Amino acid sequence: MVKNKIRKSLLKQGQLLSSNSIKKINCKIQKTALDVIDIKESKNTLLYFPYRNEISIDIIIKELLKYSNNIYMPRIVSENTLKFNKFLECERLEKNKFGINEIINEDYINPESFNTMFIPFVGIDINGYRLGYGGGFFDRTLKKLKSKKNKPLFIGLGYDYQILDEAFGESHDIKYDLIITESRILSFN
Repeated sequence: MVKNKIRKSLLKQGQLLSSNSIKKINCKIQKTALDVIDIKESKNTLLYFPYRNEISIDIIIKELLKYSNNIYMPRIVSENTLKFNKFLECERLEKNKFGINEIINEDYINPESFNTMFIPFVGIDINGYRLGYGGGFFDRTLKKLKSKKNKPLFIGLGYDYQILDEAFGESHDIKYDLIITESRILSFN
């Protein structure tokens, strides 16, 4: 399948980045996000625990905590479903079956209550459609939101090499509103 080939190639490219350049790029992307997005107004924000070379979100977390905004993180609760539970700095974490950190509490929020959702990705097609790791968790969990008039702002943070000049998105894939990389801000509204 085309998506699997693209995914494999992008993951391989990510392994070529030095830890020093990752640190610099991560900082730059997060600062740009904070300049572009009015984070103060986002009362309920979805973030994520970075996996592999996904953009870190530590600077964004600190900013959200300044305003006492609610932060939520994804948690796999069944073979097909994600739920989003509240992040507290002292919360206990456990790794899920994929090795991704998750918060272990039962303080969940309905996805329709989010203002802003930072959703990680492996790649983005020319039309703003997300390529993830292939499990479909975000696509299934957020499919009802895609057609809502007042849906949350879908934001992706990633590297330039992850933005592709080809179309591979499918109708079930999440389409981002905004993508921020080290050198670009792309809007897909």
